[in-house]
Amino acid sequence: MYEAIKKLVPDAAFTIFTGDIIDHSIWNTSWDYNEHQIIRSYEHMDRHLGIVYGTAGNHESHPTNAYQPTSVGDASSWIYDLLAGTWSRWIGHESASTAARIGAYSAKYPNGNLRVISLNTNLLYRGNFWLFQRKMLRDPSGQIDWLVEELHAAEKAGERVYIIGHMPLGDRNAFHDQSNYLNQVVNRYSATIAAMFFGHTHRDHFQITYSDAPGKTFNNALVTSYVGPSLTPMSGMPSFRVYDVDPVTFAVLDATTYSADMTSPTYQTQGPVWEKYYSAKETYGPLTNPPLIDDTAELTASFWHNITEVFERNQTAFDEYMLRLSRGWVQPECTGECRLSQICMLRAARSQDGCDIPTLGSSYHTRMQNVAERDECGISVLQATFSALVAKEGALKILQEILVGLNVKLHG
Repeated sequence: MYEAIKKLVPDAAFTIFTGDIIDHSIWNTSWDYNEHQIIRSYEHMDRHLGIVYGTAGNHESHPTNAYQPTSVGDASSWIYDLLAGTWSRWIGHESASTAARIGAYSAKYPNGNLRVISLNTNLLYRGNFWLFQRKMLRDPSGQIDWLVEELHAAEKAGERVYIIGHMPLGDRNAFHDQSNYLNQVVNRYSATIAAMFFGHTHRDHFQITYSDAPGKTFNNALVTSYVGPSLTPMSGMPSFRVYDVDPVTFAVLDATTYSADMTSPTYQTQGPVWEKYYSAKETYGPLTNPPLIDDTAELTASFWHNITEVFERNQTAFDEYMLRLSRGWVQPECTGECRLSQICMLRAARSQDGCDIPTLGSSYHTRMQNVAERDECGISVLQATFSALVAKEGALKILQEILVGLNVKLHG
């Protein structure tokens, strides 16, 4: 893939890596194993990709998902120190010192008026059991306060900002309170934030932040979150995305997805062949009125809202979007309430606005070959059990006692 990136986009300014180096065999992780894989992966990136702005995925830690807030303890200091050390070559020692403290950082891009702010989204992830040990914290590790300070400084300096993270802020796995607080911050600094970039879902889609959540229109669409596809072929063909941006405003002008066809007879014998899958502007630009086809025109949040309206009116356009969602894997038919739910999620950069309701317990259905499913990043049997537990009356206290017991075993 690295060779393909260098060939396809030799003039790439920098790379955004949205996390999750460690594979999904969550029962088989350890500090040593995770550390080896993380160091090895970032060394490969350093050799091939130039500047890399990384973020902490929920799989980087051991145990998986476990990122302890600083007010609770320092059990996560090992992973923060490790990530800060690997990132320091690109973000500098001052930014790395913040990463070593809370797993987030703010770094100035050296070749333009852009600041990259990397959030530790694990601090608002429902799979992070450390967040259940005590009464729910409004702002774990003070990350939201820190973000406001960084955005305010960027606003005063006239900088543009990219916010990056692992889990999208509107994901169904994001705690509603923290997602809501962050949504307010994004609203306040929407003129400074050029775009936001996330991963985690393993799917190719977007989310829109609005100034008026109940009355979502193209007039009050503010910021777009670009959720990139995954290299992991659990829910679609392995893919990566290339963004064309304005060199002055850093507005996104186009987003092109490249993928490798695993059904090719030569995939296993000669390796993946990376080819252009689709361009957002070429695909969606002609669908709006008037069409957005100018190479220098920005893909604004209003543009993406208008595309969601196209999906409401045009079942064919929506079906084609669903196919791209999984990068070519067959999708079950999605009409009626299913289509409305999918469109609702595109308009939900705040988790409480989403229409995708989590299902408690474990699923034992048969996986259909070549059919894309939602890939639960970090979900384990243990989490499914705990999820079912908290659905019962008075069970939260039991869950807290279990977690305290696990803490004793981990540190005893």
